[in-house]
Amino acid sequence: MRVALFAVFLLIQVYGSESWCFHAGGIGEYSQKCPDSGDFEACFARCQCYDGYDNPLYERDALCVMDTCFCVFASCGEYGRLITEPVCCTKGSGGASITCDNYCQNYPEEC
Repeated sequence: MRVALFAVFLLIQVYGSESWCFHAGGIGEYSQKCPDSGDFEACFARCQCYDGYDNPLYERDALCVMDTCFCVFASCGEYGRLITEPVCCTKGSGGASITCDNYCQNYPEEC
């Protein structure tokens, strides 16, 4: 019974807020799209860059455009893979909303 009450409370809190963020998975992939279940925007992710022999070289920020984060050739010489899950936020508005524009300001440890 307590679990059901907690689930209902959590659901009300999530749907009652204007915007929220979550991690979208995709570690080891070349790109990861935010889910289509809402109006999400991809905010931030990190890439591990590799050379042509699959040796790790360095890390770079992923290119996050619209609703997808990419490890592209511009940020990695040969190729890259996601080493963090992309952060996806709803496209909220208002001063207290967490969006891609202010996510790293509010959660610098994640960026």
